Amino acid sequence: MSTDTSAQATAFPLTRGCPFAPPETATAFREAGAPRRVTIWNGTRPWLITRHDQVQQVLSPGGRFGADVTLPGFPNTSSAQPVVEGGIFFRKDGDEHLPIRRILNPDFTAKRSEALRPRIVELIDQLLDELPAKGRPVDLIEEYALALPTLVICEILGVPAEWRHIIHESSKKVVQLSLPKEEKLAAHRTMLDTLSRTMADKRSDPDDGLLSRLVNTWVDEKGVLGFEQAVGLGVLVIAAGHETTANMIGLGILALLREPEQRAILLSDPKKYQSTATEEMMRYWSMVQTEPRRVCLQDTEIGGVLIKAGEGVICNLPAANRDPDVFAAPEELDLTRVERKHIGFGFGIHQCLGQNLSRVEMQEAWPRLFHRYPALRLAVDESELHFHDDALTYGLEELPVTW
Repeated sequence: MSTDTSAQATAFPLTRGCPFAPPETATAFREAGAPRRVTIWNGTRPWLITRHDQVQQVLSPGGRFGADVTLPGFPNTSSAQPVVEGGIFFRKDGDEHLPIRRILNPDFTAKRSEALRPRIVELIDQLLDELPAKGRPVDLIEEYALALPTLVICEILGVPAEWRHIIHESSKKVVQLSLPKEEKLAAHRTMLDTLSRTMADKRSDPDDGLLSRLVNTWVDEKGVLGFEQAVGLGVLVIAAGHETTANMIGLGILALLREPEQRAILLSDPKKYQSTATEEMMRYWSMVQTEPRRVCLQDTEIGGVLIKAGEGVICNLPAANRDPDVFAAPEELDLTRVERKHIGFGFGIHQCLGQNLSRVEMQEAWPRLFHRYPALRLAVDESELHFHDDALTYGLEELPVTW
């Protein structure tokens, strides 16, 4: 067992030299086998975990690694993170995490998400119907990849659809790593204020949306949650429920435009391949690129390296999901791949709450788009596309297409 005592460490976040591959540094670290230190914004040097089995070791239950962003040594994304996220259940462990998660779980089960499929299909078809009126070229990120999950999550929450642009712009700022603390906090406050007004209105005008249930059942009737806590949960669902799915829908469209053979496979039998296609896209892109993060609570050996209590840890999902010890031909996009070992939605008790809903949206969004617009193609050269590396989730800034 060894420890890393080197004076210098690679700066983190890492950037992708090739937009369709993990950062070269992360791949090199994975091939070397052991965790390596990186340097983050505040000069601290957490460990970067890049191997699939080691990421699972860190994220597995057992009390050796903590998710609480307020703990000393936690490798925060910025000085704003403990303020914005310190009270969120998802950033807690044990009894501070699971009871709150159980409140939200019923709205995001596989059964509930499947029941929403017909409505999701309706929303997709509406958006596809509207595309010609947008003119050509059209930006599929703004008009489709982002619009769909935002509309879906607004319906689930019971938020007016016309507020979706406010919600998106605010949540986008919160997850940008390079944005000044003041702007992050202002964006977070905008979301809190918007949902506070909405939830207050739900008391006199209840509906079957999640926000209404949170305030009327869990705050007023059962007293399990405080009002501000319930508002915070609503903000969390918004931030986690549309930005990530939007990025994945956009990246998936690009992949299918680039690889006509894979597109043909999906369109040959969408019912058969939409599930494997979704899992493979999650593995291939691994758009959650700077998380999960943890702080070590007990001295633990990972890959022959001793990580001491109080030291930060960052898991690199893009490298882990291309681990050749787990996946055959990991650099290839293969929509027929049946392996379900990817950790694109995370791993362990903190894995993505909304993954079932996200799956349904992706399963329907890709084949319906290409069936409706079979001549779809990029309206710019691929080299002109812009990807955002400076955010929690990887994705396209825009995707101009024509047909």
